[in-house]
Amino acid sequence: MTRAEAALRCQELNHERSERDPPWIAREVSPGDWRPVRPRIPGLPPREPLKATTEAKPKPPQADDPRTSVFRNVPPYGAG
Repeated sequence: MTRAEAALRCQELNHERSERDPPWIAREVSPGDWRPVRPRIPGLPPREPLKATTEAKPKPPQADDPRTSVFRNVPPYGAG
């Protein structure tokens, strides 16, 4: 396979792949022989599949302000 053929095949494969999959690239396997390959980085853990749903728990109600009304109603920088 020539480099141009391998590049064309990589474009076709990249068009079909999902966003999570690594891209296809052209690599010279032997002099003059090009193949579409997916690069792999040794030592990286495999990706886990996406979960279908995410559970959203309701937030607890806001707690009442424990300060007395004298301190609650004072402006932030004192009385003006």
